[in-house]
Amino acid sequence: MIDTKLILVEGPPGSGKTTTALKLADEIANTGRPCQCFWEWDPNNPIAIGEDIHLDQVIATAIAREDDVLQQWQQLVDRQCTQDTVTIMESRFWQTGVMLMYVAGHPSEAVLESNQRLIAILQALQPVLVYFTIDDLRGFTMRTIQSKEEDWRRSGLPGSWAEHIFVAFEGQPWSVAHGATGPNGMIALLEDWALVAEQLYERVPFPKIKIRNPYQDWDSVMVRLRTFLELA
Repeated sequence: MIDTKLILVEGPPGSGKTTTALKLADEIANTGRPCQCFWEWDPNNPIAIGEDIHLDQVIATAIAREDDVLQQWQQLVDRQCTQDTVTIMESRFWQTGVMLMYVAGHPSEAVLESNQRLIAILQALQPVLVYFTIDDLRGFTMRTIQSKEEDWRRSGLPGSWAEHIFVAFEGQPWSVAHGATGPNGMIALLEDWALVAEQLYERVPFPKIKIRNPYQDWDSVMVRLRTFLELA
């Protein structure tokens, strides 16, 4: 396996980050290497930012929380440096980190600088990045909303997933500045964020892989990831 103690998995909502992270955790464990996996809203996530059900508050406090989050990352790094465990972290590197800061009003340059501060902390773990991108964000987002609605209903949560997301994002500085509401507002945000994410990706100094439209062929995706991580 590639020499790393931290695998970061990033991409738009619904792009398969959680499924991929869990599959990779199983495959790494099968090699005999200790592995732990934390998905986006895992209650045991060592980078504690709050709960999905209070997403509006999580976003609103994202900028003020930066130093605390960096400290939590440093604590994770300190623990991992003394162990052989591989940590797979979904979404905390960008989506529920600097992306929420961007939505809360941080300009793109400040977002890039914040991510570089985090990268400096993570370097001790020789991290790698798996990044999923989607070409047709509009069509993909509408399909994702439908899928998330079904999951939301099965969980027994009140209201709908779309209402939860739209309410959380609509009052935030980015959405207010762009007049972004409803599904079109969410799509506009994801399209804008994709441009920032490309800049973030270019500045990542450690091993990385970008996979376009992973949902089109998951078998091929896993083959590429096994090769990238030297699991094949």
